[in-house]
Amino acid sequence: MDLNTLWIGPTLPPLQRLCLASAAATGCHVRLFVYDPVEGIPEGIEIADGREVLSLDKMVRHRKSQSVALFSDRFRYEILGKALGAWFDTDMLFLRAPEARGDCLVGWEDHKLISAGFIWIRPGHPLIDDLRTHAFDEFPVPGWFPAWKRGYLSARKALGRPQHVSDLAWGVIGPDLLTWLLTQHGLLAEAQPPSWSCGLPWDERKNISTGGYDWRRWINDETMCVHLWNHGLTQEERSRRPEQASLLQTVAQHCGFRWPSDV
Repeated sequence: MDLNTLWIGPTLPPLQRLCLASAAATGCHVRLFVYDPVEGIPEGIEIADGREVLSLDKMVRHRKSQSVALFSDRFRYEILGKALGAWFDTDMLFLRAPEARGDCLVGWEDHKLISAGFIWIRPGHPLIDDLRTHAFDEFPVPGWFPAWKRGYLSARKALGRPQHVSDLAWGVIGPDLLTWLLTQHGLLAEAQPPSWSCGLPWDERKNISTGGYDWRRWINDETMCVHLWNHGLTQEERSRRPEQASLLQTVAQHCGFRWPSDV
């Protein structure tokens, strides 16, 4: 399976370097889309121009956090629309290769939401066009919002004062949209359990570098990749050199990854 991801910025941090190296170590073809030269890309990764998927004039940021997550959400649906393979976030740590089956390959993030960190949908499936249509709506009225909120957003549209997608809640065109549309298409039953592509729960994210932490409580033989929850880590936690027997160091040793000397 071809695996695709995106990085915006001049340097790939050590955590993301390990994740890309772990993806390549599964034997999959890994493609990293960039818009400018990026330092720190591991060997064995194909570098591709992000403009071939989505031009930067389509850039949109979450207004409160200034995160590029909204642009990333749109980018991943374009990847699927171009039948380039699967999408994965750069903070997904791979333990084994994914295998396409059925109409989609996704996993639960928790008991409510499907993770958007790894997505494969059968090329040509109508779900892909639905994702793209909803994600590129600048002033959406999300179908899963309660009736009063849908009414409020619709009224604003009617009055010529629509609320922009960048002012809505985090994840509105990511996990929220993906979960809703999978439901609409009757595909939720195909979703894998949280241990498959999330592994560690959000509350356990700070333990990825700790040698004495029993990460195997959450990760089993069926786990394909682990979400490291990068946006929930401090800069110090992201740059900490992992201890022996920690999750990060165990995977690094398995795939022959060497940490930069300044970590």
